Amino acid sequence: MLQNISVLNQALDASVLRHNAISNNLANVNTPNYKPQKVVFEELLKGELTNSTFVGKLTNPKHIPIGNSATTPFITEQPVVMQNNGNGVDVDQEMTNLTKNSIWYQTLSYQLGEEFNLLKTAIRSR
Repeated sequence: MLQNISVLNQALDASVLRHNAISNNLANVNTPNYKPQKVVFEELLKGELTNSTFVGKLTNPKHIPIGNSATTPFITEQPVVMQNNGNGVDVDQEMTNLTKNSIWYQTLSYQLGEEFNLLKTAIRSR
């Protein structure tokens, strides 16, 4: 259960970073030679989840072992050119990405809330 909370927390962080990258892309739609930004996270997380080395660092022997929290999202530039001035931002694609990311964030928030509700139920039933 704690591993699920950790993964959902990381995914929410990635979603916030993706929102910022998309906002930057839309803000720079007319900036010459601007390269759009993209957040890389899902590929990293998938790789971490398939490896057996998905272990957190314990700072106290009483801590419960959890999944690796070292999977952090990062931003890359996309080398595409959509306009004559060298700008690579496609407004329609960015708006689609923004909508998709908003729905993804809401879903993750709901799932995280449900994990905490399960934890609260488990604590109350004792």
